[in-house]
Amino acid sequence: MRKLNQLMAYLLLGSVMVFSSCGDDYEDYEPPVMDDSFYATKLGGETMVADPNNQGQMIEQGYLNLRTVVEGTVLTIASDDKYAELRPYFNVLLAEVGANDLSGFTALVKDFTELLAQSTGAQNFTYSGMSMADAHDPTKNDRMNGMIDNDDFDLFVQAVVQSATEAGFGSNDILGPVGELLEGTRDAIVQREDGTMIDLYTRLGGTVMVDDGNGNMVEAGYLPLQAVVTETVLLVASDPEFADLKPYFPVLLAEVGANDLSGFNTLVGNFSDLLAQSIGSTNITYSGMNMADAHNPDVNSRMTGKVTSEDYDLFIQAVVKAATNKGVPESIIGEFGALLTSEGLKGAIVQG
Repeated sequence: MRKLNQLMAYLLLGSVMVFSSCGDDYEDYEPPVMDDSFYATKLGGETMVADPNNQGQMIEQGYLNLRTVVEGTVLTIASDDKYAELRPYFNVLLAEVGANDLSGFTALVKDFTELLAQSTGAQNFTYSGMSMADAHDPTKNDRMNGMIDNDDFDLFVQAVVQSATEAGFGSNDILGPVGELLEGTRDAIVQREDGTMIDLYTRLGGTVMVDDGNGNMVEAGYLPLQAVVTETVLLVASDPEFADLKPYFPVLLAEVGANDLSGFNTLVGNFSDLLAQSIGSTNITYSGMNMADAHNPDVNSRMTGKVTSEDYDLFIQAVVKAATNKGVPESIIGEFGALLTSEGLKGAIVQG
């Protein structure tokens, strides 16, 4: 009996110790925090899945879904003519991709995806890029061509919506919050007054550097100007339609006939610089004579005769034909025409 009592005592003591220990554990126990963020509940959250872009690596499902939409948005802008008006903003990026350089594309996708991930509640991703205002200000971000207006911002949102829908995220409970998120960046991103156009130089290619075909690197916006100016001079020299203009260029034509292209290159460079500066270039400035002196034979020995209004109009026709020959869109040619027929420029040149 004594041994039985001892055994019961041991069991009782053991029970007290066990329940005491369980009580301590219960007091220390904290229920898992439920992640109810948009990132977790709608985008897939932190569930790890295979990364289709990086073989053998894993990626959070939420981040992968966002990245898919971002990549789709950029590709949609680049390929769908409905978004052609947005392409000038991506001149640098598109030129890189055209040259098989995907570094800028990868960086843009990463930054935009991290911004969306952080904004939707991701815990493991933080956006560390430029502020939205600086990132979309061409004076602070040399990869940005031109300032965005409200219409183009709306068009960009449409591209995001299209990409999300095509990726399988077209439901209102997803697109609604994403739209609100993007809308929250409008004030910082939109920096151009509504009703104004992005400058023509940017629309021609902007400041991205490209090969001119002769081994020289020039700005993409400058290249078509140079091509049209060169074609214009060649037309004046060779096309019977513009024969009445040749008397203004006897010095130049004589030099070219003697295989001296120095004057030709200077004329093309000066005229191209003038056009570039006039249509929005920030890096190229015209440093030649003012238009009045350049077309006054008493001041400029290379000029013979004062230009008449009729001959000036004929010169504009030569520019238009040259631009057409080089495949410049009619709308762009119209803008050049407006520049060349402006009262200030025409008034300075026409002196006969």
